[in-house]
Amino acid sequence: MIKKKLTAAVLSSLAAMSFTGSALAAEQAPELNEFTLDTLIVTASRIPSTITDAKADVSVVTREHIEDMHMENVDEALRTVPGVQFLNYGTNGMNANLSGIRINGSKDIVILVDGVRVTDFQGSGSSGYAYTALMSNMDNIERIEVLRGSAATVYGSGAKGGVINIITRKINDNQASINIARGSFGKENYKFHNQGRRGKFSYSTYYDKTLVGDIEDGAGKTWEGSTNTKSNGIKLAYDFNDQHKLSISYDKLKSEYSGLDGVYDAHHYDGLYDSKNLTIKYDTQFSEKWSNALTYRKNDVETFYNKISEGLENHSDYSYDFLSDQVTLDTSRHTVVFGFDYSKGSGYNVQAASNVKKNRTMKNYSYYVQDDWEIIPDVTLSGGIRYDRPERGEGPELDTHTSKSYKLSWDITDKDTIYAGRSDFYILPSIDQMYNTQWSNAKLSPAEGRTTSIGYNKTFDDNNILTVNWFETKSDKIIGFDSEGQYQNYDDGVSRGWNAQYMTQLSDRWSATLGWSHLFYHANGDNYEMGYYPKDMATFSIQYDYAKFNAGLDGFYFMRKVNDKYADKQGWPADNYAVVNLSLNYKPTDNLTFYTKVDNLFDKLYAEHTNVIHGGEPGSWYYMPGRSFVVGMELKF
Repeated sequence: MIKKKLTAAVLSSLAAMSFTGSALAAEQAPELNEFTLDTLIVTASRIPSTITDAKADVSVVTREHIEDMHMENVDEALRTVPGVQFLNYGTNGMNANLSGIRINGSKDIVILVDGVRVTDFQGSGSSGYAYTALMSNMDNIERIEVLRGSAATVYGSGAKGGVINIITRKINDNQASINIARGSFGKENYKFHNQGRRGKFSYSTYYDKTLVGDIEDGAGKTWEGSTNTKSNGIKLAYDFNDQHKLSISYDKLKSEYSGLDGVYDAHHYDGLYDSKNLTIKYDTQFSEKWSNALTYRKNDVETFYNKISEGLENHSDYSYDFLSDQVTLDTSRHTVVFGFDYSKGSGYNVQAASNVKKNRTMKNYSYYVQDDWEIIPDVTLSGGIRYDRPERGEGPELDTHTSKSYKLSWDITDKDTIYAGRSDFYILPSIDQMYNTQWSNAKLSPAEGRTTSIGYNKTFDDNNILTVNWFETKSDKIIGFDSEGQYQNYDDGVSRGWNAQYMTQLSDRWSATLGWSHLFYHANGDNYEMGYYPKDMATFSIQYDYAKFNAGLDGFYFMRKVNDKYADKQGWPADNYAVVNLSLNYKPTDNLTFYTKVDNLFDKLYAEHTNVIHGGEPGSWYYMPGRSFVVGMELKF
């Protein structure tokens, strides 16, 4: 009864807001929606270009879409990007068994902030997922770029599935904002952001706090848990002149969580994720052709997990140092990027049962060069090479490795482009995989392989763009679990499929992005193939802007791959399902916004992880949240 009343109240408020917004809009002159098809991106080759000029499989989550949908973290922003898949254990607290984000089926991805790595030797998949799931400073994000496919020659170890690059906003004016929201499941959200410029000096500060309580799934079942996440940071920048610029940023993110695992053994747990990041960057423009970027980043991550009923504690503390120097040469026919990366990871993992605590280290020295060469007008040959020299504190010596990439592209017309290429990838084993007290293997070798891709970009006109990309990734020495729960190297992993997206400005008021992904995945030692991944997945985003009223609708339709090995088991509440999110915004003034947001609008019962295929009974799924709403206000001054 309560749920029905709540639903009715939400729908009533949405209808009222929609009517009010429409009525007011009728009194106002139309405001054109800013179309972003020509948004510059940098992730594909580290050189600014448009989506079509990049000649790569790239998607962008724009600033406008983040604002219109009131996205609360990076995780949420990525859920409607083609080729991006998720595998997690629900959201009742920050469950320790996070499996993370995947791109083209691979958990091995690189996450960047302004081109600087934030993923490290702590481990692929889970550490990156925790960062994106918790990063709530969305006010400071200009856009999020997703590059699908291996990119090791440019971004180094781990870039097998792709790269996620979070681009922060440039500070050009003085502005402050306050955002307060409350909603279902005990959700409370408080945000403050302040930025300013004084001549050559600029600054940006923020504080975010999010509280979430017990979660209800689409069937009305309550999942006990709570999450308290706080983040704050500051960025200082000084422009000595147009050629020399220095920036320093410091960010803190802390999440305390608790919950009840109602699937495996009904145990209570609590835990902590605590991250501190320092980034120093110095940019130099020597001339029109030559530029240099020198970057240092230090990342400290502490995690804690306590299985209360058994008194089983798991604690880890990792530190990561990253130093990079990149030189760019841009001429009429060549764009050359070269430089070096130095990475050092150190830390420990300890379980109460073993009480073993020993610091471990991992280092890697990398040197790379990439050249985009216009051989003849409209034909470009891109080639790159990277040399990695890793060192680990214990275990057999790691071999050096050379990764190569090449791509040929042809602008058939000013509206049609095709490209084809191949790129190697290289994945160093993490400190956790080599030295964790529970499942480690100090003899692990780096994983390696290559991705072949063919793509086509079609610009119908200034308002309509289509991109299509086919890929095949083959893996050797992939790192996965054996039957005893230990990490091992496996050969002959493969994934293949295609991604397509269509971006359109339908009118002055309407815009949309549609996507479709098809995937086949097989890798020994990775249970992702047991039925977790989508055979096909459609994504969509639709925006309406007019005067003081704005509405957004986004979501996805998931078609699960059914594994023949588990065909006789009811492994999931649904193999095909749609999740739709709605946002309504009303701006009575330029500085004030009232909004309502509804996630999982149709209250779909679905899950992204299950215990059924591991011997559990039907119903032992980690359900995702059912319908929820948020009502909020944002004030800028």
